[in-house]
Amino acid sequence: MQNKLKILFLIFLCFSFALLAGCGKISHDISTKRANFKSDYLNLESFCKRYGLAYQYNTVDDIIKLYSKTTKADLLISSSIGVIDGNFFSLKRPILQKNGKIFIPEQFQTIFQAKSYKSQPFFQIKTVMVDPGHGGKDPGAISRSGLKEKTINLIVSKILKKELEQKGFKVYLTRETDTYLSLKERVELAKKYRCDLFISIHANANNSLRVKGIEVYYLRSNELDSLRRAKKLSKLNYFIDNKSHPGAETILWDLNLTKNYQLSVLTSNSLYFTFHKLDFDVKAPREANFYVLRNAYVPAVLFEMGYLTNQDEERFLRNSYYQKQIAQTIVLALNSLNKKLD
Repeated sequence: MQNKLKILFLIFLCFSFALLAGCGKISHDISTKRANFKSDYLNLESFCKRYGLAYQYNTVDDIIKLYSKTTKADLLISSSIGVIDGNFFSLKRPILQKNGKIFIPEQFQTIFQAKSYKSQPFFQIKTVMVDPGHGGKDPGAISRSGLKEKTINLIVSKILKKELEQKGFKVYLTRETDTYLSLKERVELAKKYRCDLFISIHANANNSLRVKGIEVYYLRSNELDSLRRAKKLSKLNYFIDNKSHPGAETILWDLNLTKNYQLSVLTSNSLYFTFHKLDFDVKAPREANFYVLRNAYVPAVLFEMGYLTNQDEERFLRNSYYQKQIAQTIVLALNSLNKKLD
C-alpha cells in the first residue's frame, strides 16, 4: 500500500511540474485549426494600428519586427518566445500565420502594455554537455583547402567550455582529443553526468559553394511520439525501484521526454534570436531527426557553425577571433534562458 501511495505521489508531482512548466509542445501543439482566433489571438495589423507601431515581416527569416520611438520587439513565426526591448519573454501560444495574415497571442498585448513584468526563468541550465561532432576516423566535412570539420568542432567546443565555465556553468566535453565516439556513447555521457542541456557542435557542407549560414536544429515534432518511447525506456530504466508498476515509469518517462522537447525548442529559438540580433548570417531553427536529438536523455540541440564548402565562411571559421565570437554568442543565448525577467 505504501509503495502504491509513493508511486501516485511521484506521478502527481511530475504532472504538477508539467503544468507549471507549461508542458505542451511549444511550437506545434496549437495549430491554426485548434486556435480560437476570436479570443486567443489578435490580428497583427490591427494591433499595430492600435498602439501606433510599424512592423516589418522578413519572409526569409520568418522574423517580425515591431517598432516605435520607444519600443522594439522581435517575434518569430511558429515560436512562443520573443524579444522586447532587449529582454526575452515567453508566450503560452506561438505566433501564427493564416491565409497570409499574422496573428499574435492575446498574452503579448498584456506584456506590451505592462512594459515591465515578472517572469520565472525559462529553465535553469547549470550543467552542459558540449559535443564536438565527429572525431578520430570520422573527419566529418572537409573544405577544399583541407580543413576538417572534426578539427574546427573541437577547437570551438573547447573555447565554448571555457567561456561557459567563466559564467558559472559546469561543462563536460564528449571528447577532448581527436578520438572517435559513437553517437550512442555521446548521448550516454549526457545522462551519466545528469546534464541540463546537450549541444552538439558541427560545421556544414553542401554541393553548392554559395550555400552558407549558421543553422540550429531540434527534434522533429513527428518523431517525438513520447508515449511510445516512454514505454520502451520504462523497461530499461526505472525512476522508482518497484518493477511491479511499469505504468508509473511510462508516465514519468513520457513527462520527461515532452519537457525535454519543449526546452530544446526554447534553446533553439534563443540561439537563433541571439545570433540574429548580433548580425550573424543565421537561419531560423529547423526540425531534424538526428540521432543525438532523437535519443538524448536531456534537452538537446545541434548547432551548425557555417559551411566549410563556402569560401568566406571557411575563412571565418579558421579565424580565432571569430571562433571566440561564436562561443560567446552561444553563452549569451544560454544565459538569456536562465535570466529572470523584471
